[in-house]
Parts: sequence; structure tokens; C-alpha cells
Amino acid sequence: MTATNTSSQRPTEPLRLGSRLLVAAVLTAIAASGVSQLQADDAPSRVHALFAVELANEYVTPRGMLVRDKGLTIEPLFLTFVNLYKGDSFINDVTLVGGVWNDLGTSQVSVHGPYGSQPKTPWTEIDPIAGFSFGLGKHFKLDLTYTAFAEQILDIGTSHHLESKLSFDDSEYLGAFALHPYVIYWQELEGKATDAALPGGVIGLPPVNPNAKHPAPGSSSYFDVGVAPGYTFKDAGGLKLEAPLRVLLPDERFYGDFYHSSSTVGLYELGVKATLPMNFMPAGYGHWSVHAGVKYINFVDDNLYNLNAFNAPGKPTRDTVQVYLGFSAFF
Repeated sequence: MTATNTSSQRPTEPLRLGSRLLVAAVLTAIAASGVSQLQADDAPSRVHALFAVELANEYVTPRGMLVRDKGLTIEPLFLTFVNLYKGDSFINDVTLVGGVWNDLGTSQVSVHGPYGSQPKTPWTEIDPIAGFSFGLGKHFKLDLTYTAFAEQILDIGTSHHLESKLSFDDSEYLGAFALHPYVIYWQELEGKATDAALPGGVIGLPPVNPNAKHPAPGSSSYFDVGVAPGYTFKDAGGLKLEAPLRVLLPDERFYGDFYHSSSTVGLYELGVKATLPMNFMPAGYGHWSVHAGVKYINFVDDNLYNLNAFNAPGKPTRDTVQVYLGFSAFF
């Protein structure tokens, strides 16, 4: 979710550079894969698709913006995967990923500001997604993903971002106790993905914090560090239980310092998730599963805590609990 209208701005130089790098990576990967390898009649499919729908009691973004806290939130996701290269080198896998994510809900959100005004819409957001996934060595994976948040509410413009995620598969070392750690560097290329610029830059309120250096911050970044330990019960139909934990470490401009000096930790999130394969689906119809879970999210940064006064809660909000369930089909 973004907070400033950037639809009339020209793309920034980092966005143009990111686009050129993505195109160059595609051409390089296709050349490396070899035409004969892609055209082999007996080769397994190199193109796959994922369709998923998740239902939740609220829409809270990974960055801590509580957009909807009443009714039912509905979030469909569609992704395609095109494997461009698979080999034995250090970069042993290159996959092109593209798709789109949406958020809709039974509780409608205002089309124009302020929050709660008429008219309202059930459609909150549509996010196009494009990127690459690289297998590195035996245990590492690097995902480079571009996203745009095209907001349909509150006169919010579209923001652009680049996420770099490095994951480590520690199953070989820890077995059933593997943590599956990862680190994300998330950069705003254009616009804001939070309400940080709203009080000072849009509404023009005077900073509450007398020492504020960034009361109306521009594009910024954060690190996200997490683990996702899990265990699969093979005798229970393949039921998998996970206990994900993540901590968001923002740049001092990400949430700004309108209310208070920025914190080292922006938020932390912990939860429990259960996934069950739908093994009754006939062979050839893809891999289907259902899942359910609960998340507890604590908004540590005092600026983030106060910014939710401009979102669904309508008041400073320290924490929230999200309950969700859904299904996915991979073909």
C-alpha cells in the first residue's frame, strides 16, 4: 500500500535501470539455456502456474498498514513460472516469474480521502509482479522481484518497488529442525508503500516530534529477516505445520520521524500455519492444497503505531491478530 499520489511523476532512474537489468537477465538466461534444450520433445514442462486464494479477517500489509479490519478480505494470486535454464554450474537454475495479486473485501473502503467517506469500493488494490529466481550453489536461492501497488482507494497513486530475497535451505544440516532462514532487502523505487508522507507531506500537519528530520520522507528501504521452521507429518496425509517469524528493520526514512525518532525494529510478526495436500485430486490435475493459520503482528516503531490512525483502525494501533485460510493449485 502506498500513501502519495505519484501517477503524474516520471519514472525514476533506478526504475529505468531496474527494467534494463531485467531485460538483460532474460536475454542472458535464454542464451545460456540453449534452444535445443527448450525444444526437446521428451523434456519435462518448463512452464508452470500457481493459482491461490486466501481469505482473512483483515488486510494488513507486510509493512504494517492496516487497510481493512472489518468483514472478510479476499486475496487472489496468479503466478506463472518459466524455467529458462537448469544446469550444474554455480547458477544452476534461472526461472522467470510473472503474475498479479489483488485485494477485495466485503467491507468497502473509501475511494477518496478521508477514510470512511463516500463513495466506497470493495476493490482495494491490484499488484502486478515480475521477477527472476536463481538457484545458487547447493543451498541458496535468490529472488529478484519487481512489484507495483496500484491502489484503488483514497486517491492513492501507484508505487514501484524492488525486492531482493536470499534464502538458505538448511535441511541437509538440521533435518526436521531446519529453520529455512532468509533475508530481504526491499527498496521503494518510486512513491511510498506506507502512510509516512501523509501527515507532513500531504495534509501538512506540523511534526509532533520537535527533532524530526524526515517528517515527509520520500522513497526508502528496509531489511526483513525471518525463519520458517516446519515439520511434515507423512502419516497424517502430508500435513505440514510451520511457525514463521519475521522482523522488519526499516531505514530511518521508511516510516519517517513525524511522531518520534525512528526505531531499529519497525515490526515483528510470528504465527502458526498448517497446510494439507488435497491428495484426492486425480493425477494430471496439478498439486492442490488447503491451508490455515494465524499471525500476531506488533507495530514496534512509534511512527508506524501512529500512522494507522489514517487507516482502518482510525487510531494509533500497537498490534493486531490476523486469521486466514485458503487454497492453492500448482500446475
